[in-house]
Amino acid sequence: MSAGEGAATYLAHALSLSALHGPGPWPSGGSPLPDERPDPEAILSDVVFDGIRTHHFGFDAQPETAAELAERISETVLHDLDPSPLGELFAEQSVLPLADDLVKELRTRRLPREKLRSVALHVVEHATRGSETKLGIVLLGICGDERDRELLLLLGSLETLTLYAVVALSNTQPDPQRAAFELAQRVEGWGRIHAVERLEGCGDPEIKAWLLREGFRNHIMNEYLAHIAATTGGLYEALLSDDVDAALLDGAADILSALAMGGPAKDMAHYDDAVPAMHRFAELADARPTLSRLDALLTLSRLLDRTGFSWPEHEPARLKSRYEAVLSQRKWHSLVSAHLVRPVGEYGFTHALSCAGRLGVPATPHALGHLEKDPYNAYVWQWLLERVSREEADLVVAHAERLLPLGDLASGPAESLGFGEHHAPDQALGVIVRGLEKHPGAGHGLLRVALSSPVISTRNAVLMALEAWPSEARPPEAGAWLTAAGSIEPDPRVRERIQRHLGLTDQGLSTVRTGVGTICDVMRPVTRIAPEGGPPCGRK
Repeated sequence: MSAGEGAATYLAHALSLSALHGPGPWPSGGSPLPDERPDPEAILSDVVFDGIRTHHFGFDAQPETAAELAERISETVLHDLDPSPLGELFAEQSVLPLADDLVKELRTRRLPREKLRSVALHVVEHATRGSETKLGIVLLGICGDERDRELLLLLGSLETLTLYAVVALSNTQPDPQRAAFELAQRVEGWGRIHAVERLEGCGDPEIKAWLLREGFRNHIMNEYLAHIAATTGGLYEALLSDDVDAALLDGAADILSALAMGGPAKDMAHYDDAVPAMHRFAELADARPTLSRLDALLTLSRLLDRTGFSWPEHEPARLKSRYEAVLSQRKWHSLVSAHLVRPVGEYGFTHALSCAGRLGVPATPHALGHLEKDPYNAYVWQWLLERVSREEADLVVAHAERLLPLGDLASGPAESLGFGEHHAPDQALGVIVRGLEKHPGAGHGLLRVALSSPVISTRNAVLMALEAWPSEARPPEAGAWLTAAGSIEPDPRVRERIQRHLGLTDQGLSTVRTGVGTICDVMRPVTRIAPEGGPPCGRK
């Protein structure tokens, strides 16, 4: 029996999402998938792993495996065999390393196109697992035609399949860029990146306009697509228009900001129209101020101080003078202050806070006030501890001790990486502890709690703070805390760091392993933060 028998097919899953949500983008890129087992601690999904490997790490090709698969496919096609066993075989494969070689192998065999298409369609329509579906799409990309456009668009709307679907569309459709354009609008993450990359050099006016206003935006990093948008979309030429609409100006703000950030794709150094586009943007943003345009002006102004950039003659002096003149106007301070009081959108406050920090607008009271209703906002905690004085740091610590569920956060050391929304309180505590490194002596109680955090990086942050502080700023009880923590630390690297800090060996630590009661006695202050009747040592 197939491992996927009885499970929903990927095609049925896509049809269901289409019926519920329209053509896309779909919630969570179409996840959870039929064969997906959600893991809140997972670092990389398949779609993220494919994206990273195609753009950064590469992969080892598998020509031998590709040749073996091609042989099995050829036998199925030429002898009119049941294609179902191919699905089982495909489900066992890692698709990305062998896809190109498989295509090359099959093209040399000159199989009957219509028969191969029937096999590919059977696999695609019956696949219940990701690798099976991907390889079915790879096959369809060899032998498909315009009849398969809607099927490929539907399946490609699942982010995990977009890369394979857009390649298949590019190889089978008479209008490949229009097909890639339609698919790009249906996805938002790595799928958007894969699809838009197939639009580079496109001359279609509708696609160019979309690239500048929306097409470069994605949930991974705008930097991946900013250069394609600026060049293929004709950003500078568009900004020269007498009638620059708000969407274009906001798109320009985000494209130029992404180019200024540098990497992971081509950036401002590779954009021939960088200087005139920056001049023109400053002129337009000055006349039509918004918070997002201010953000871009601040980002671009930092680029002008960066060394190693090959500026034209008399630049960046002219640009620097222009940007300083624009940013020195009081209207920007008023704009930021208004957004701190009345933020717009889910991330409106953090956006305004970021601008306040760079523009020099006092915002500490606003930040502390915001934490009263959003106590797990790690960015706000980080912003505060990067800017407050040592005395003000005590106030921030007091807020943290009051607002965070410290008893729950001291649930005991584990090997959690702290990913996922359910770890938002842990993430906030970790950011605070890392920020305390700059404020020696502040937050002894938070350090004590963080040593019992289930998140590895949070426990590491305690050690970083203690190592950075002068000896007189460290808690007198730190040695006892670390000795007890080291005796139950599950991560070998953290345990080794604790031992180095204490100058102890495993034998030395074993002297405190005399029973849970001894460790609890040392860590007892943690339980005082927890509600009455909480578990011993704060552990669940």
